[in-house]
Amino acid sequence: MKKSLLLIAICLSACAGAYAQKVKPVEYGGSVNLIKSDPDQSSIIVRTLGYGKNEAAAREDAEIRAMRAVLYVGFQGCSGLVKESEAEGEHAAYFSRLFDDKRYKDFVSGVASVGDLIKVKGQKVKQMPFDITVNRKALRQDLVRNQIGRLGFGR
Repeated sequence: MKKSLLLIAICLSACAGAYAQKVKPVEYGGSVNLIKSDPDQSSIIVRTLGYGKNEAAAREDAEIRAMRAVLYVGFQGCSGLVKESEAEGEHAAYFSRLFDDKRYKDFVSGVASVGDLIKVKGQKVKQMPFDITVNRKALRQDLVRNQIGRLGFGR
């Protein structure tokens, strides 16, 4: 009886560990490229690769990559909205809600796949390219409303 309970406990812990693992955007390479920007930079379209075991996971990964690029890095002609060190330090709670609670989806106004889901050689993951439209103006207004980003920074 004890052996069967022990065996069940081991199986359950192994299954829980397998489901707890997530693909994080920083685990794989890739880049985020600006495709198109409105003249007033209210919305921008970026192209990036999303990584995951299926199309839904790859799409979510691509959305997070695009949001991080818009927030922290920026593109030619439009700078990043906040400094990553500021986001991790002073406003960690806001950015935790933004990414962990998937609030970033409020600022993603469009996602279009531009290729097929293909297996990455030598990895247990697949990749898929996406064009993602980010409402930069709404994101900036939300940051200002939450007192993140200083006057004149991240135009």
